[in-house]
Amino acid sequence: MKPKNTAVILARVSSKSQEDEGYSLDSQLKLLQGYCQTNDLRVVKVYKIAETASKEKSRKIFSELLSFIAKNDIYNLAVEKTDRLTRNLRDAVAIDDWLQADKDRALHAVKENLRLHKEAKSDVKFMWNIHLAVAKKYTDNLREEAMKGWAEKLAQGWMPSRPPIGYMTAVQSGKRIHVPDPKTSRYIRKAFELYVQGGESVASIWAFLQQSGITSYNGRPLAESAVHMLLQNTYYMGVITFNGGTYPGAHQPLISKELFTAVQAKLHSKRPDKRRRLDALLRNMMTCGYCDKVITWEKQKGHLYGACQRDLTDCKINKYLREELAHETMLDRLGNLISPSQSVVEWLVKHLEDEFKNKNDSVEEHRRSIKARIARLEKMDEVLYDDKLAGDITRERYETKHTDIKKQLQELQDELLVTDTTLQQKHEEAIDLIRLTQTARAEYLSNDLSNDAKRAILTELFDSVVYKDNTISVTYSFFVQAIAEKSQKSREIIEEQNMLNRTGKKDSKNGGENVEKLQLDLLCPVWQGLEIGNITFSEELDFDVSELDPIYNEPNERAK
Repeated sequence: MKPKNTAVILARVSSKSQEDEGYSLDSQLKLLQGYCQTNDLRVVKVYKIAETASKEKSRKIFSELLSFIAKNDIYNLAVEKTDRLTRNLRDAVAIDDWLQADKDRALHAVKENLRLHKEAKSDVKFMWNIHLAVAKKYTDNLREEAMKGWAEKLAQGWMPSRPPIGYMTAVQSGKRIHVPDPKTSRYIRKAFELYVQGGESVASIWAFLQQSGITSYNGRPLAESAVHMLLQNTYYMGVITFNGGTYPGAHQPLISKELFTAVQAKLHSKRPDKRRRLDALLRNMMTCGYCDKVITWEKQKGHLYGACQRDLTDCKINKYLREELAHETMLDRLGNLISPSQSVVEWLVKHLEDEFKNKNDSVEEHRRSIKARIARLEKMDEVLYDDKLAGDITRERYETKHTDIKKQLQELQDELLVTDTTLQQKHEEAIDLIRLTQTARAEYLSNDLSNDAKRAILTELFDSVVYKDNTISVTYSFFVQAIAEKSQKSREIIEEQNMLNRTGKKDSKNGGENVEKLQLDLLCPVWQGLEIGNITFSEELDFDVSELDPIYNEPNERAK
């Protein structure tokens, strides 16, 4: 005969405030283990649900507990109080089913002095139902208060949950608001603009976002269905849709309401899209300077020609653009980025790596300092609570000090939230971008690179490519523009130095490594002060030229 004194313990803390009130996991476990020992119950397993557990994780642990006690002949379940076990009727029914299956099974709610089993008296069951109703009332009230907070935030024009892709959370005057993400918002905006063009579909926009490096919040590639939902999200035009209601948003819209309406009309149209026949290299890369619509390409007499829809009279000023001419412009602009001295570029990379090491140490030290201050305040709050329990301070004094500590904790947590935690990623992106500017032209010409990969290069380096007055205008992204200016200045200096060398007397100092060192001495001052984000190249050159690796002779291998 199997022993019927087997027991499982469940300890749960569902909020920080409950931990403040003395319901810590450790205190619950100590109480429950003491109860089991006193009542000769053999504890087989302990389940713990901490305040940091998500709703899904809490459900999973509770389901595991039910499965374990049902399959392993567990006769006793010990909890501190009813609301530590459940606050909803569904879980209460599951517990009742477990109890009803065997008259020897029992639920022990220790602090409520409640022992519930199949043959318990009506008074015991009545108290169980009362405790259950009180617990459910607590969660219902909690939800009601949360919804009040949501309603207030929505009334102020802010989403009470995480914003969609293209936006990021920022802290302004102690409040968390949503602002356009400088890294992704332009691609989201362009996705809407591209979709309304002829020949575009959800699948092609999906491919464009993949090529632009847009991912979900957990870093995974977007699914095609996610792109379909993205194109229907009213948040991008300044309207918040939440819990079945719509609210005017205080955030900055990424697109106009007219563009959003046009996208919805196409999404819900029953007319099938035309199948794309061409994969022009410059597809979706250029816009008309008059109507701001995308230049599309068609094949005529063996050549590709590009034009907008020519809806405006001014659009007809532009002649049909031959693809070869557009390629020449792209190659010229990419060539302007190449530094005449790759040694100075390697110096930039080396300095950026050193900069990361120094800044990373500083940021980590700052974060440790904030965490230490948070720990001290939390300890002070615990001591303050002990003083209140011991009667050393009045309740009013406790509430005043407790509120002040909570305010300081929130401010420090906000500061920790906005502390730069992506420093390494920023430096790695800076290094990749510097190297890309030097290899982009060769990669653009490479037959081994797919058109998608080449378009990704242009998207990374150019903010816009506009065709107006039969002229192509290319605007570099901010940092790339700085690279172009430094490279142009470097070419001018080297050309001037070459002219001096041609008119002067040649000797051994004008060749080999000495010439390279001379160029570095001339060019380093030009590149000092180059900025990307909060990173500035401003140090003097101080290493041996021979240590530099000639890494820019071959194009980098990219995904095809």
